[in-house]
Amino acid sequence: MAIPLKYNVRSLLVRRVSTAMTAGGIALVVAVFVIVMAMVAGLGSAISDTGSSDNVVVMRKGSTTETSSAVNLDQFDALKFLPQIKRDASGNPLASPELPVQVLMERPGGTRDNVVVRGVLPVALLVHQNVHIIEGRMFKPALNEVIVGKALTGRYANTKVGSTMRFGRGTWKVVGIFDAGGSSFESEVWADIHNVQDDTQRGAYYACARLKMVPGTDEDAFIKRIADDPRINLQAQNELDYYKDQSVVANQLRALGMVVAVIMGIGAVFAAMNTMYASVSARTTEIGTLRALGFQPGAVLVSFLLESLALALAAGAIGVFLAMPINGFSTSFGNFITFSTMAFAFRVTPSVVLQALVFAVVMGVLGGWLPARQAMKMQVVEALRRG
Repeated sequence: MAIPLKYNVRSLLVRRVSTAMTAGGIALVVAVFVIVMAMVAGLGSAISDTGSSDNVVVMRKGSTTETSSAVNLDQFDALKFLPQIKRDASGNPLASPELPVQVLMERPGGTRDNVVVRGVLPVALLVHQNVHIIEGRMFKPALNEVIVGKALTGRYANTKVGSTMRFGRGTWKVVGIFDAGGSSFESEVWADIHNVQDDTQRGAYYACARLKMVPGTDEDAFIKRIADDPRINLQAQNELDYYKDQSVVANQLRALGMVVAVIMGIGAVFAAMNTMYASVSARTTEIGTLRALGFQPGAVLVSFLLESLALALAAGAIGVFLAMPINGFSTSFGNFITFSTMAFAFRVTPSVVLQALVFAVVMGVLGGWLPARQAMKMQVVEALRRG
């Protein structure tokens, strides 16, 4: 026979002060957990959403990032006429040569960050189909014009349409703002690739090429041909896989966040344990009476565990609620792989909420197990005598 749950709820309400203090500690730990995981989810999403499953990234063999790669004009000319590359209505290959470079951009307060300026051609908008001009127009080739990712507008000086930016060796007119579906492209400035080459004195080299494949292409065979063709001799990788490899920063932050949460959680577990021990000590007579009424030791164990669990779950829900205002909050992060700043938004996803509640449940079970065992082992006569 199980002990009614309302008995445990009443017991928690009777000890309001200790219950509130323990719940507050657990709620704080859960709130911190949610904030860290929301940051990781937002950063990971900004990186992973950048890629497209039907695109491949082509770089120099051995390169791990675009900025450490180089592709010459002859290699790109050989690439863009491969039959596996999709073409537009006019028959032009959807092959985008790209040259990302880092420049210092000034914030309104005067500080400066490294930001990526990506040299591209207009075909880039067809290859990167998640990129759309939402204000103004596309830059004109051969002119010092740029389009700016919407995550940079307002965050840095001179990022509105009509403004003039200064970076590198020249001035650049902002003619458009683009949206990229929340991906890392929104933290970039795009300009004509030939102007970027001239400004950075990169000569006749690109950093990489993005290719859109014809539907149904044997991707592995395509990648192998790019590597084996002596005219090309480059390495290729699916764009999704490329950005998955770049998300190592988010994975490291996730691990660090878990360590911090576990350390804080240990303190919350001890707080819950102290509360439950005090509850067992104060309710010795009640425990004896329950046993005398015929409730088995297992029922007493389950009852006290449920009490601790209910406390932790309620506190976990409060912690999630306290952390919810962070959802959608935009911030920036210095990526130590590319050494540039990337803007992203915190994301409190259903997965993050579920993980937080599970974390709260684990703290409740760990904090209530030993006190519940003590209550279970009490002898009826001894419990009534103590009372």
